[in-house]
Amino acid sequence: MTSTTLLAALVIATLPWTAAALTLPLRGDDLNAGERYNAGVHTGGIQAEGKDIGALRRVSDTNWSRMKAGTTDTTVNSNWIVYGKPFYAMAAGTVVGCWRNAPDNIPGSLHPLYKPGLKFAGGGNHLWILQDDGSQALYAHAQPGSIPAALCPHNAQVFTGTNGKSDSTGIEQEVRVTAGARVNAGQFLGRIGNSGASSAPHLHVHLQKGGQPIPMTFGRGLTTPFTGGKASLNGPWTPLAGKTFPNASVLFWPPRPAGNLTFNGTEGADYQPLVDHLADSNMMPNLITCASNGSTYNSTWVPRQGQWASFHGMNTAQAAEKQASYTTQGYTRTSSYTCGSVTVAVWRK
Repeated sequence: MTSTTLLAALVIATLPWTAAALTLPLRGDDLNAGERYNAGVHTGGIQAEGKDIGALRRVSDTNWSRMKAGTTDTTVNSNWIVYGKPFYAMAAGTVVGCWRNAPDNIPGSLHPLYKPGLKFAGGGNHLWILQDDGSQALYAHAQPGSIPAALCPHNAQVFTGTNGKSDSTGIEQEVRVTAGARVNAGQFLGRIGNSGASSAPHLHVHLQKGGQPIPMTFGRGLTTPFTGGKASLNGPWTPLAGKTFPNASVLFWPPRPAGNLTFNGTEGADYQPLVDHLADSNMMPNLITCASNGSTYNSTWVPRQGQWASFHGMNTAQAAEKQASYTTQGYTRTSSYTCGSVTVAVWRK
């Protein structure tokens, strides 16, 4: 990083999304270093606005793998990065259908007990949640036994009778739940598996209402294009901020729960994307230091209160200009550190 590089993150008090926006069904703190979730364009019909979600690991440059480091056998579910990742409720609602103990498939094939409309649902281990706005959300293909029994009273492996669908919702008769459990937005629902009509580990989610697909808008989260299976770990990352996913293949980076966090030794090239992710997670920097002219950064973060601004890679003149400008705007500089020829600082009000 040179002394002329100037990058910034500024959070304002007014959130740019509506209260109706959903919470992403994944969390950023469940990703390991160098991992991101991915999603593409879904098929048509009632699931036209849905997403099939996987996870990838950066191997080098813009190259990614869906397999864990050191593994090559794609027929083993546990070798897939996404397998076993937790998923969470996108909004508050009531469970109206579920299954929890259907067997996983071997990737590339369907389980011999699975017959559409007979032995268990296409969603495998899944949850139907009637959200408080009247739409129905499906979370499908979970690991056997990972959906809590408190959310799903059905413990059989396969259907005991005929399946049957009595109305347009698509909820099979045997998975229906009466007086189902309440769930809150962000509540743990299960772990991603490979059950039902699934050929590889992934999470399927979609919304529907009145027999029609419903677009999903999300309050937080960052996306970057994944064109041709290529993307940089550093983005550029664009906030969802109350919008739907781009109608294309993307990597996405969900927010993490706000808390007191420390990140040490962040490479200069990786620091701005980290700032973007933590700002999207409703956090603000508390103390930032740098080393070797901004080659690395150490930072501590806390839940956001009010407005803040932070700039790094500033030379002496830029640091003085920002101090004068933000002081005039009523900000107070709460952290400032110089390493060689560059300065990093935080202002709050």
